[in-house]
Amino acid sequence: MKTDIIIIGSGQAGVPLATRLAAAGKRVVIVEREKAGGTCVNIGCTPTKTMIASARAAHVARTGARLGVHASEVDVDFAAVVARKDAIVARWRGGVETRLAAGGEKLRFVRGHARFVAPGAIEVGSERHEADKIVINVGARSATPDVAGLDSVPWLDSGGLLDLKTLPKHLLVIGGGYIGCELGQMMRRLGAAVTLIAPSQRLLAREDADVSDAVAEAFRAEGIT
Repeated sequence: MKTDIIIIGSGQAGVPLATRLAAAGKRVVIVEREKAGGTCVNIGCTPTKTMIASARAAHVARTGARLGVHASEVDVDFAAVVARKDAIVARWRGGVETRLAAGGEKLRFVRGHARFVAPGAIEVGSERHEADKIVINVGARSATPDVAGLDSVPWLDSGGLLDLKTLPKHLLVIGGGYIGCELGQMMRRLGAAVTLIAPSQRLLAREDADVSDAVAEAFRAEGIT
């Protein structure tokens, strides 16, 4: 099938690009091998910020005394937190699919793994698609760290953490960057004991030292080791 433009990946850049090109009269094929919406909708911003909102609510309830509000013991329903996250992700993903479906006959959404078979040509399953312009808008996945013995224990990447249905009693987070700090604090506020190991000399090593110190102080105050 010959088309004007092929877009590989239905993430935050691919979908608006596809719909605008189709609205401008271009014939567009957009390919997605996993879930519509890409990294941000499915395993990134949307699910993490949804769960962080629940974690913050628990934290505010626990620390309300400083504002003159005294709450009884805070009980976090982790299964309900995850169910709310899943519902919001499904709604956003459905919105992406609806947006693509509204692209009309100029926009075709193809599910499957795209692979290049020639210059300007890809195959998705048994279908061949050709275009003069191909946009690669693939998502992200976690890199596995080179830690001795890691392959012999059950471990989670950030996506696996978001799929947990029960709260772990103790979570060990390897990595003191943005994602490690974000998920570590979130799980602590939801009720897990958290130990965070930063391979660098300080948390958030790309930030100024005083920022790192302030984050570390806040984490210790919340009971993060």
